[in-house]
Amino acid sequence: MPPGVCRLLVWMVTSLSFFTSINTDRDCDVTFASTTTRTGKFYSPQWPLKYPDNKRCIYKFVGLTTERVKIRFSKFNLQGMSPECKFDFIDVYIQLTSINDPLLEAPMLGRFCGDNMQDDLPQLIISTKNIILIIFFSDSDKGDEGFEASFEFIDARTPVSPGICSYLISSQERSKGAILSPTYPGTYPDDLRCIYELRGSPGERIKLTFNDFSIFHGDDYCPFDYVIIKDGRPSMFPETIGVFCGKYDNITLFSSREFLYIEFVTRSGRVSFDETSLDNVADYKFDRRGFNISYEFSSKLIRFDIKKSPEATHVTGTECDVRIRSKGGSSGTIDSPGYPIFPRDTICRFYLDGEMNAGRLEKVKISFKDFVISGELPSCLEGSLGVTLEGHRRPDVINERFCGVLWPPNLTSKDPRMILNFNTNKATSARFMVDYQFLSDYGIPGRTIPGHEGECMFLFTSDDNSSGSFNSPRHPENYPPNIECVYIFQLRTNEKLLISFDSFSLGPERTPELKSPECLDTRDFLQLNERDNIQLGEGKYLMKARYCDLFPAPILAERELEWRFRSMQNSSSQGFLARYEFVAKEDIQKGCGNLIRSDGKGGVLKSPRFPLKYESRTYCEWKIVASKPHNKILIQLETFKTEGDMKTKGCKDAVLRIQKGRDMREICGTIEGDDLSKQAVESRDDTAILQFLTSANVLGFKGFQLTWTEIHVSVGACYGFKCKVTGFCISMDLRCNGLPNCGAGDNSDEVCTEKAGSRGSKEDNVQVIHIVIGTSISVFLAVLLLVCGVYHRKKFRPRDRDSPEGENVEVRYVAATSGSNTTDRLLTMDKPETRRSTIHAADQTELNDSMEISVNNKTEKGTQPDKNIHGNGQNDLRDNHTRTSNDHHPSTSTHAHTYPRQVPTPKVQKISIV
Repeated sequence: MPPGVCRLLVWMVTSLSFFTSINTDRDCDVTFASTTTRTGKFYSPQWPLKYPDNKRCIYKFVGLTTERVKIRFSKFNLQGMSPECKFDFIDVYIQLTSINDPLLEAPMLGRFCGDNMQDDLPQLIISTKNIILIIFFSDSDKGDEGFEASFEFIDARTPVSPGICSYLISSQERSKGAILSPTYPGTYPDDLRCIYELRGSPGERIKLTFNDFSIFHGDDYCPFDYVIIKDGRPSMFPETIGVFCGKYDNITLFSSREFLYIEFVTRSGRVSFDETSLDNVADYKFDRRGFNISYEFSSKLIRFDIKKSPEATHVTGTECDVRIRSKGGSSGTIDSPGYPIFPRDTICRFYLDGEMNAGRLEKVKISFKDFVISGELPSCLEGSLGVTLEGHRRPDVINERFCGVLWPPNLTSKDPRMILNFNTNKATSARFMVDYQFLSDYGIPGRTIPGHEGECMFLFTSDDNSSGSFNSPRHPENYPPNIECVYIFQLRTNEKLLISFDSFSLGPERTPELKSPECLDTRDFLQLNERDNIQLGEGKYLMKARYCDLFPAPILAERELEWRFRSMQNSSSQGFLARYEFVAKEDIQKGCGNLIRSDGKGGVLKSPRFPLKYESRTYCEWKIVASKPHNKILIQLETFKTEGDMKTKGCKDAVLRIQKGRDMREICGTIEGDDLSKQAVESRDDTAILQFLTSANVLGFKGFQLTWTEIHVSVGACYGFKCKVTGFCISMDLRCNGLPNCGAGDNSDEVCTEKAGSRGSKEDNVQVIHIVIGTSISVFLAVLLLVCGVYHRKKFRPRDRDSPEGENVEVRYVAATSGSNTTDRLLTMDKPETRRSTIHAADQTELNDSMEISVNNKTEKGTQPDKNIHGNGQNDLRDNHTRTSNDHHPSTSTHAHTYPRQVPTPKVQKISIV
């Protein structure tokens, strides 16, 4: 809906509401005229008390036609919230041409309410003509404090026409002055378009200085209010010096000739894209006071001849800055302004810009033909020529500064732009003349290969730098399409070369499932070639690897290398950055890696500090040589965990590289389970070379443990162990050693159902050790118990025996008659006194069997005495023994017989039932 229609609707609704509910109070309608008072104050009704409800007051300020009205609020508090202002508010009109202009058609500066005077209300209001109208409204609800303001009528000789203002400023009328925006320093109105055209005399130039500049800043490209300044007449399609909005101070601009064009544009409906709050439409939060720009016409400003270089142009808006743009390998001469005369107290800059496009990148080289600037190095207090060698990346940094009479050396920029800063602040003499030449530059810090100047071919040796970096053209910016670059690294006989990559991105980004180690000729790639003068001839290279998707792994080389980078047509990306270091061979190892001569069997290799984390900048190399020239070496992983991913990321920071003939197998990442055996590598001859490399950016993982096995190759039978799946012939000593030795998918060497000699698996060896240890402990405990038993027996045996005879033992064998149920017994008896023992048989028969008596290891035979029978054959032996042992006198049985001689009673040692 058009803004005019919206205002009409708002005004009609407001008018209807007030005509129905408000009685216009003519007492608060006030008119201030400059003919009666030039300054004063005005207030809301009943100030400083709260203003009443349902009020409508009109404040009119009318000055002479040569005057403007300036209003400043000191206190302001009306019920409501900006910008809606639904309750109490004031409407301000500053673009009226007559006090009787219809308000429906007049543009309104704004509607204001609330209590935040700094954010929602303009700090200063100035009319575009000689009239300001302010209308105050209050609703039927509660009131607030109100407002207090001051007014002043000021002189304005150039009144602004509503909607458009146009001025012509000529040097014939005034050589210097100031240009003010309408209503400056008050808030400028909406929908203005003011034009200021400055015209000087031939030979003059115009100087502009921003004394004060505050234009609403909606965004960097100034979408709402702005000031545009152009160098020349509007009818001649002048070049734009700049578009300005926001706040500026002490900016100086120059025209190149005698014409200058300024245009000031304002709009309504401002929104600040710099703000994120919901009330960013309240544009009065920005101080919109306009601008104050001074101007000066002068024929003394520098006018210099730049016709010596067809590529040189004056930098628009500057006094004496010059820009020279290359046209592809161009060259020329430039000199100081007014050469050989110089301008005093002036700073002039010369921008030498080489090409920087999709197909070409340049740098600039200068050589001096004349140079004199008063002063002494290194201070150069009077004047100087400063040189910025990285004008594109760091334009504010001056790398070299010269003064005196000695000519500076030849200089070459480090990026496509070089800046010369010519300062004659206090100089008594100052001039220079230089020849310049734009050269092809690819942003690669290497030495161009002799005979290939201007081509992307670079040479790196330890004579130039022992360490450094190399990169794709223009890195970190995108490399150009359809380009080929060569990087050659030459090594001495006692050197090795270390290379690791910090970044790598070629061609368009591909999803992980599409990434592949195979790089076709139709894609951007980086190829690694190695010189092999012995097999391929002098100056010949053999391709070792090609990279396009996966990150290159760290490299350790001992021969000359050639890296070849190629980008396809219409292809570009960030490229790569790599670091190199030339290292003496004796310094390459860090406690790991050596020459291993096999004894026909095998062994184990581990990463440094395994199973702890490996460290950064680790370089290990193992060389394993078989015991016989026709044998081979088998490498098989047992444990492997490093950084990287061979399928999706590559081996950026850590890699195990295994040489297989002319190729190098790269392994990284985490490999577990059955995948370990799949990584087995068999050498093509009797030598295997392994390298483990980590970069400076490595985090450190567990590392690896692997086995190497010598494979015996013969036309006859295998006299060792023959693997069942792979058919490898290995040493019999490697069978059942707990390590993989047969290759991928073959563990037949660890199937240990039969003993191989005296060797067994790890588990068997552990069991044997356990048995030996258990047996040893058991024997030790048995001996210890035996010793304790002997000691205990000797210590506690009876001490009342006077002779060794007390130790005598009598053993008797009692056999029952054949018809008796009594079990045969072997009876041993003990008598404390030297009494004869009596044995009662189970029945009342004489024992015919003989009895052996063992006394002090001697045996005697005698006839069996008669026995009294006590009890039957079913009596328990323990009861008999109890009765016998409790008998302390000889038996009184009539059947008892005594021995013809006295025999000491033996001690009972054992009772056994036969």
